[in-house]
Amino acid sequence: MKKFITLTLSFLLLFTVVACSNREQARPENANGNTNGNTNANEVTDKAYYNSYTGLYEQSIGTLGAYDMYTDVDTATNAYKDKEYPGNEKYLTDVKAAYKDSKEKIQSFVNGLKNDAKTDNAELKKMNEDLIAEGEKLIQDIDAKTARLDKITKEDYNKTQDEFIRLVNDTVSTGENVTNNFRGMLKNMDLRLGIDRKTMKDNNTHDTTK
Repeated sequence: MKKFITLTLSFLLLFTVVACSNREQARPENANGNTNGNTNANEVTDKAYYNSYTGLYEQSIGTLGAYDMYTDVDTATNAYKDKEYPGNEKYLTDVKAAYKDSKEKIQSFVNGLKNDAKTDNAELKKMNEDLIAEGEKLIQDIDAKTARLDKITKEDYNKTQDEFIRLVNDTVSTGENVTNNFRGMLKNMDLRLGIDRKTMKDNNTHDTTK
């Protein structure tokens, strides 16, 4: 059986980690996680590309962590256990706004990769090009899902909270199935550049709480 793959708001999970704001203090590692100078020429990270990439990430993708609440029905439902549900119409408006902001930030990231992230390293150049292509596919998918959300009618606002949250999720999950590896490519790029998002997040939290 052909694997059924849909891309709902799950892509927003990749935005839950904010990159360190002071990238100049983060020493680039190679793909094997080494920080010492005992590496061969093929393992050395292009520092100029590293700085461009991390700067673009933290200014765009790294700012979208708040939208993980829309990941799926259960996550969205649980988000309102301890706070007031805004009503169906406002909920739909908020979901559309999340898509709009995500699209704009991903587009900004992709544009930056095209125009500012330059490297002579053949491997990094290929990874950069693949990430651009996959990001553009994701943007097209966001457009398609936003268009489907526009088909939700005022009559649907009469549904219960649980029914409406499920309707929104089902609406963006229908239609053409899109396989997208943007999240995986971001992880691979982090690995290639020696970036540990969890460590960077912890360091950033420590710096802001001193």
